[in-house]
Amino acid sequence: MRWWQWALGTFVIIAAGLAALVFALLPPDIAPPPRSDMVISGVTVVNPGAGRLANRTIIVHDGRIAAIRERRADDPAPLCPGCFALPGLIDAHVHTPPRIALGNQRLFALLYLEYGVTSVRDMGQSEPSVADLAADLNAGRIVGPHMYRCGPVLDGDPPGWPAARRVVTPAEGRAAVDDIAATGADCIKVYNEVNLPTYRAIAAEAAHFGLPVLGHVPHPVGLLNLSNFEAQHLTGFPYLTRPLPPPGDDLRAEDLLAMSNSEIAHVLDITAERNISLLPTLANSELRLIASDPRRFPPTPGARDLPAFWGPVWGALVDHPRTQQQITRQPLMLARIYAITGRARLRGIDVLAGTDTIMPWVVPGESLHIEIARLSQAFDSNEAALAAATAVNGRHIADGQIGILAPGARADILLLPSDPMRDLARLRDWKILIADGRRYDRATVDAWVAEYRAHFHGWLYSGVMNTIVGVVLRQFQSTAAAKQP
Repeated sequence: MRWWQWALGTFVIIAAGLAALVFALLPPDIAPPPRSDMVISGVTVVNPGAGRLANRTIIVHDGRIAAIRERRADDPAPLCPGCFALPGLIDAHVHTPPRIALGNQRLFALLYLEYGVTSVRDMGQSEPSVADLAADLNAGRIVGPHMYRCGPVLDGDPPGWPAARRVVTPAEGRAAVDDIAATGADCIKVYNEVNLPTYRAIAAEAAHFGLPVLGHVPHPVGLLNLSNFEAQHLTGFPYLTRPLPPPGDDLRAEDLLAMSNSEIAHVLDITAERNISLLPTLANSELRLIASDPRRFPPTPGARDLPAFWGPVWGALVDHPRTQQQITRQPLMLARIYAITGRARLRGIDVLAGTDTIMPWVVPGESLHIEIARLSQAFDSNEAALAAATAVNGRHIADGQIGILAPGARADILLLPSDPMRDLARLRDWKILIADGRRYDRATVDAWVAEYRAHFHGWLYSGVMNTIVGVVLRQFQSTAAAKQP
């Protein structure tokens, strides 16, 4: 045998072995149920913020709500006797794992359904595969929610988001919007360092395509130069008069805590006048403390469904309070964010519910339940918090299509045996979930999640992925240490 034949044979064997290993690391395929027409009788229809109708029948046809009417004697028996029908929940701020985190895109999608989340909005893709995932989800080829997406984040120099597209001139900003719009994206996200001329070009080009612009308030732009914008994490709020944070920082806790009541009122006036809505991600700020001190702030129950490697990744690579001073200050900052968020709603400003999933310990689906509970604290209203995760999110993401139970809307319906307005914890107890006209029974989804949990915590997946992640993290830490002066 010639040497090249031996080399080729060896290469083929190694490649086949690696392919087999990758295949073994992927979770089992789950076939989504087909869309089906259905008559859901004898339910109380609840549209948070818009009232309720008792003893109603919802007719679903071709993935849409065809009608909602009073129950009739000839209607079929209830699918869920005495249940409350709520619009499917919407997470307005998620990030999707990269494909290299083998199987996690499908895991995250399944976990959203486990918690009744039927729509998500990816707010800055980690890589182009997110567009493929969204296409598969939206076509019903993968079990999970409907995914809206913004494409890559647009940032200036230096970019603060690892996968951002750098735009520093108006021409670059327009070209980026053109490229993103061509992929079928639903929104344009900007980040901390986009300069004012480039931002104006981005906003004008986005308006041409009918795409909303949202994201972090860019430091060179500021709140006073924004309008019709969705601001995340209260970025920009402290910086009307005080010095901006250094590049790489979006919002310093000490700056937010230093704001006076009159300063907050002034900023909220500007926010309302310029039609700026808020996406505070309260759960994100709270859950990052788990990475700071997991003994003092233990992981949530939902964390058991994630592969073990996420803990070390979050601890090493993602920002979270690290010093004792920062850990002590975090609850104070949270209290301030709650207060501002509550005042914003009373001022008539839209507050959206989003979690920033993929940030430290922000578990898909579960974190939206935490977000709703924290918004209820901020608003002093369960109904207003549920409206944020349904009607308000729906208006901003796909008006009239999601977040509401009404004729013409997508058939995204949670059927619950008890009233979630009385106790938000009851959201977890849904019995039947309709997502895009596909029926999911609770026992079936629970069984799928248990199967995925066993896979991702099995000896093969854990052994291989934990080893690979450990090697990568050690290399990263070694490189970072070498760069220190």
